[in-house]
Amino acid sequence: MQEEQYYSEKWSFIVKWIAVILFVILLLVIFIPSNIWKEEDNMRSRSEWKMEQLWDAQRMYKKLTGHYDTDIKGVLWFVSAVRDSILADSEYVNEQYIRYKDEDIKINVPQFWFTEYDTVFSRPYHAKDTSFIDVYTAVELNFETGGWDTIFLGEIKDRYKYSDTLWEGTIIDTTVDTIIERVMKYKHFNLVDSLTICPLTDKPYYITVKGKDTVIIHSPMKGGYLERKYFFFTFKDTGHGFIMNGEASWE
Repeated sequence: MQEEQYYSEKWSFIVKWIAVILFVILLLVIFIPSNIWKEEDNMRSRSEWKMEQLWDAQRMYKKLTGHYDTDIKGVLWFVSAVRDSILADSEYVNEQYIRYKDEDIKINVPQFWFTEYDTVFSRPYHAKDTSFIDVYTAVELNFETGGWDTIFLGEIKDRYKYSDTLWEGTIIDTTVDTIIERVMKYKHFNLVDSLTICPLTDKPYYITVKGKDTVIIHSPMKGGYLERKYFFFTFKDTGHGFIMNGEASWE
């Protein structure tokens, strides 16, 4: 009986550990592929975003010079330098010259070009904005009851009330009120050389220019990408596509 009990406890212990191991394997099979898929999507989104910034830089470069350029690092430097020139001199518009690759390049800077630059090369984010406004306490005749009603007028939205000479109310007090509202703000980023590098392969994007009117920005991946993860799983990507004259292949 003792020997049977010993074997029974032994097999029970083994079965429990097998169950634990199988449960852990099941969790790994469920969660590891999910994390790999998220990483694949994140890499693809980052790469597509970078190519979009390169396209915008090429587009703005063409506005200035009249053509595209395969030297994408030079393009990034060029449009950034023009923006810096506008910051230094607000009259830096229309026909201007800029020193580029040891030459004085004649460019045409459109009016409000800097506004487009600041809008395009920025990241939107939600924020809370606090403002202070005057609130007027007033009395106004109620023609239905014949009495006087107390009302509160906002400095901006009710300006017509207290600026209208036909209004028959009287302002008796003024207070300052705080308004907190959710707004969309934009944080600018610099056009650094790292924008030209694919985040997955660490290789530069290919830039192809055909004539003056066609530029293609495409991923450096050829034949896809495979990487072994945790021995049994694979990170894979077929490619990040391309942008041709503003039209993205993934759209």
